[in-house]
Amino acid sequence: MMKESGNSVLDTLKLRLAEIEKLMAEMSEDAPQELMRLIQNARSVFASGKGRSGYIASCLAMRLMQMGFTVYVPGEATCPRIGAEDLMIAVSCSGRTVTTVELARISQNSGADVVAVTADPESPLAEISDHVILVPVQGTDVKQSYRYVIGPHNNTLFEEALLLYFDAVIQYMLSHEGIPPSRLQAMHTNLE
Repeated sequence: MMKESGNSVLDTLKLRLAEIEKLMAEMSEDAPQELMRLIQNARSVFASGKGRSGYIASCLAMRLMQMGFTVYVPGEATCPRIGAEDLMIAVSCSGRTVTTVELARISQNSGADVVAVTADPESPLAEISDHVILVPVQGTDVKQSYRYVIGPHNNTLFEEALLLYFDAVIQYMLSHEGIPPSRLQAMHTNLE
């Protein structure tokens, strides 16, 4: 096990980054463009997930808010009703997380666009969504292809890749929309 992880923590980190890069090469190049278009055209953006996927969704929500978008995280006391012209970004590695699937279903029934971010294109979440961003960590060869997999459904790889993916989307939007980085600082909370 030690050899697969590398000889040091930095070796392990380099291995992780190489595996994430390999995974990203398997992802759709059109999906981020579509996601950015949907975000820019939405009246409000809602980002949802549970567990570690929820933390990744919240990271995306925070950055979008700092850019000046109207963003909500379901479950928070200030989250309003979702409706037409809104966007739900639902994150679940398995695509079967009950709460995430139900929030996507409610969003869909309320007229909102729903983007599923999942590893399973045949999951209930993917099936009820308008758009799917596939993070392909569910294949049978994943454990042979990637040396560092922790947890069910290979979701450590899913979450690490997704954090970088969403940050790249934000960076791209900042540079291509001419949004100065100072806006993020101005919108950063002062209540921490």
